[in-house]
Amino acid sequence: MRRTMLAALALAAGFAARPAVAQELVKEYPGLETGTMWTFDVPPLDYWAARYMFRPTADWLEHVRLSSVRQPGCSASFVSGDGLVMTNHHCARGCIEGVTREGEDFIENGFYAGSRAEERRCPNFWLDQLLSIRDVTDSVTSAVASGATPTQAAEARAAAITDIQDRCRATGAHLNCQVVTMYRGGQYKLYTFRRYDDVRLVFAPDGPAAFFGGDPDNFTYPRYDIDVSFYRAYENGQPVKADHHFTWSAKGSSEGDLVFVVGNPGSTGRLNTVAQMEYLRDVQYPATLDVYVRQIPILHELANADPARARALRNRIFGLENSLKAVTGYRAGLIDPTLMTWKRKWEGDFRAKVQADPALKARYGTAWAEVEKINQELASLDVRRRYHSFNAYGSRLLTVAGLLVRAPAELKKPDGERMGIFREEAKAQLNRFFGAPTDTLMERRMLTAWLQAMDKELPADDPVRRVALGGRTPEAAAAAMVAATTLGQPDQVRLLLEGGQAAITARSDPIVALARVIEPLEREMGATVTALRDQEAQQDERIARALLAVFGSKVAPDATFSLRISDGVVARYPYNGTVAAPYTTFYGLYDRWTAFGGKDPWRMHQRWIDAKDKIDLSLPVNAVSTNDIIGGNSGSAVISRDAEIVGLIFDGNIEQLPNRFLYTQTTARSVWVDARGIVEALRTVYGAGALVEELLGGK
Repeated sequence: MRRTMLAALALAAGFAARPAVAQELVKEYPGLETGTMWTFDVPPLDYWAARYMFRPTADWLEHVRLSSVRQPGCSASFVSGDGLVMTNHHCARGCIEGVTREGEDFIENGFYAGSRAEERRCPNFWLDQLLSIRDVTDSVTSAVASGATPTQAAEARAAAITDIQDRCRATGAHLNCQVVTMYRGGQYKLYTFRRYDDVRLVFAPDGPAAFFGGDPDNFTYPRYDIDVSFYRAYENGQPVKADHHFTWSAKGSSEGDLVFVVGNPGSTGRLNTVAQMEYLRDVQYPATLDVYVRQIPILHELANADPARARALRNRIFGLENSLKAVTGYRAGLIDPTLMTWKRKWEGDFRAKVQADPALKARYGTAWAEVEKINQELASLDVRRRYHSFNAYGSRLLTVAGLLVRAPAELKKPDGERMGIFREEAKAQLNRFFGAPTDTLMERRMLTAWLQAMDKELPADDPVRRVALGGRTPEAAAAAMVAATTLGQPDQVRLLLEGGQAAITARSDPIVALARVIEPLEREMGATVTALRDQEAQQDERIARALLAVFGSKVAPDATFSLRISDGVVARYPYNGTVAAPYTTFYGLYDRWTAFGGKDPWRMHQRWIDAKDKIDLSLPVNAVSTNDIIGGNSGSAVISRDAEIVGLIFDGNIEQLPNRFLYTQTTARSVWVDARGIVEALRTVYGAGALVEELLGGK
C-alpha cells in the first residue's frame, strides 16, 4: 500500500517532522543515529511494518539475499535466470580494461557482446553470493584468555577467526567464508558465500555516458549518468542457472514509493566515539586530503602531455578525484558544529544510561576515557608515522626498495610466518612486480611531491628527512635519486634479491640507502601503532557490548562490506534555494550537454548525438531516495516492495557524505540510475535488443 505524497515527504524530512507513530519509533529505534543498514539475519520487521505498513516474509528476504552478489569493492545482483549480473560501469572498469585488446578502447567506446560467444572473461575477478549467516561470537570471544593483554587478545581473536574460516571453506568447493566483525567487536558473524570466478563482460556503455559530468558533477544531483554494466556468471563453462534473481519492474517507481537498496556498504563510523571523530577531523583527514591535492594536478599534467600515459592514468585519476571529494564530504560533517553537538548529545545520553546501571558502569564506564587517551597518543605519532614508511605517494621505486631491504629477514622465516608478499604462494606476483617497467618521469614528480610535504612537516633532525633531502631542495633530491637508482632495471633488482643482506648493505643506490633508514623506523612505528590500535579495539568492544546491552539489535551495526538492506522512499529535497526533483530525464541530459557546448566532461559519444531524435526524452535517467548508503553500495540494486528492479545505485549527493558518521535524512539522498532509463539507453542508443529482452524476461 503506497503512502500519500504528504506522508512520504514528511518521512523524508527527518524524525522531527514525522507523525505520531514515527515519534513512537524514535523510542524503539533510538533516533536511527546509527542508520538503516540492516543485516539479513536481524531484519527490523516491526519497524518496517510501523513505518511503511510492509512486513516481508522469510521467503521474500531469502530471495532478495540470494539475488544479490558482491564483487571486488562493489555490489551487484543477478537480473536473469541465465546468470546475468548488473553493476555500475565504474565498478566494472577493471574488467573492462582487462578484456580490452590492442587497438580497442572499451572505456571510451563501450562494449556489447551480442552473443554468448562474444562475452569476454574478466581477469582476476569474482562474485560472491551470500548463502548463510551464523553467529560465532562465543567461539571468537572464548578464545581470549582471562587477563590477556590487548595484543594477545587481538592475536587470539585473529587465530580463532582464521580457524573458523578455514573449517568453513573445507566443507565445500567454491565456498568463501568470512567472519564479519559487527558492532566494532560486540558480535562476530560467519558469512558463507558461494564464489563464482568465471565472470564475463556482456555490456558496458561508453565512458562519456557512464560518467557524464565527470568530477565536477560527482557526488552531486541532479545527475544524468548511465552508470551501468552487465556481466554473466559461468559455472563449468555454462551460464549459471540463477534460481534467485531480481525481475525488472515494468512500471518503475514514483515519488513516495518505498524502495530498498540491497548491497554491501563498505564502512561507516557511526559507532565511533567523539574522540575518534575528532582524531579523524583534526589529524587523519587533513593529512589524507593533502596527499590527494598534491598528486592530482601532477597526474593531470602528465596525462595532458601524453595520450598514451593519459590512458594508463585515467583509472588512477578517477579514483583519486573520487576519494578527494568523498573525504572532503566526510570531514564536512565533522567540522559542522551542529552535527557534532548532536553526536555529543547522543553519546552523552548513551553514557548516562551506562553510568546509571551499576553493573554496566563497572564493566564499561571507563571505556570512553581510554579511547580518548589512545587517540591523543596516535595524534602525537601521526606525522612521523606517515614519513617513516615506504608509501611515498605510490612511488614504485621506493616500494621496490622497501621490499628488497625486508626480503633477507622475511625469507629466513618459515613460509607461514612471512609477510604475505614473501610467501611461496605470492612468488609469481612478487616477480611480476619486480619485473614491471618504471615510469621515471612519474617517479620523479611523485617523489618531489612527497619530499615537498616532508620538507614542510618533518623537523630538520629527522633521520628520514636528512637522508632523503640531504640539504637539497625536494626537486633536486628527487631528480638525483631517480637519475642514480638502478631499481628500474629488473636484472639489477634480481641481483639484489639473490645477493641477500650483504648485497643490500653494500649497494650505494640512493633509494636503497633511503629504504635502509626507513625500514627499522617503520618496523618500530608499526609495532607502536599496532599496540595502540589493539588497545583501542579492546575499548571499542567494551563500548559495543554496552551499546547492545542498552539498545539491543535495534541499533544497526556499522557498515563492514557485508550484505545489508536499507529502506527508504523516493523523495525530493531542499536544494540550492529551491527543490531538487526526484527524477531527472533525458531532456535534462541533452540540455546539460548543450549548455556546456558538448565540452568535457559534459560531452557525448556520437551514438548519443545520433540517437537524440529517437530516444523518449521524457523518461527518467537518474533518481533520488532516502536510502542509507556509503561506498561499497555502488552497484546495489534498488528494488520495490515486490522485489523488482527499479534502479541501480551509483552515488550519493554531496549532502549525504557526512552520513558516514552522523546519519540524517533531511537532505541526504542516494542517487541511482532509473530502470526505465537503462532499458531506453540499451534499446535505442546501443542496439542491445537481446539484452533488453533478457532483462524483461524474454528469451
